[in-house]
Amino acid sequence: DSIATEDEGMGSFYSMLLIVLVKLGLWVLCLGAARKKYVSSRSPSSGAARQVVKVSDPTLEALAQDHWNDSLSNAVAAVALLFALSTPALWFLDPLGAIVISVYIIYSWYETGKEQIEQLTGKCAPDEFIDGIRDLAANFDNRMEVDVCRAYHFGPKFLVELEVVLPRDTLLFESHDLGMELQYEIEAMEEVERCFVHIDYETRPYDEHVVSKVPELRERIRTQMSGSIGMHSV
Repeated sequence: DSIATEDEGMGSFYSMLLIVLVKLGLWVLCLGAARKKYVSSRSPSSGAARQVVKVSDPTLEALAQDHWNDSLSNAVAAVALLFALSTPALWFLDPLGAIVISVYIIYSWYETGKEQIEQLTGKCAPDEFIDGIRDLAANFDNRMEVDVCRAYHFGPKFLVELEVVLPRDTLLFESHDLGMELQYEIEAMEEVERCFVHIDYETRPYDEHVVSKVPELRERIRTQMSGSIGMHSV
């Protein structure tokens, strides 16, 4: 009976070892497919260098993490079983290993969930990404000045808001076309979901979105803008 029990135990061990190898292979495949590299497009006129960026697929990353957790839990169970078969007094290693792995899996999925929630709630983009967008816009046209550059998560990708300044005498159709071309340029980047470009004729010492929420400030700004329009219409 003891020989049969040991044979069954070794059969279980080899089965778990096979599962570990298969799961590790799936983990490598999913992780490689999830973390693709793309070359961000840059127009010749912008003068900015082409940049290789990494874009992650959250679904494939979640599958990769699931395969990794499965391989880890089966590996610990296999090692605990091997010790228990060789030394019956170490029977407690199996439940102890299960507790440790359970705590690790709970923590790893907590971190994954936290990251996804931050992205869904509009977490600000990394500084290096915002700086790259600002440099691209600043080099897009020599008449263009970047006033405000914002970027924040829209899921795994980014939503970009740009406020750029052109000379006052720039024709309407020309400023519109420049803004659209800049929008197309930024939206061509794989990590960008959507880009909004606002064209202005001067820099503003205030946040225009804040002005819309304060009636007194909005009225004062409207008066200033009306005076400016009247002066240029004379």
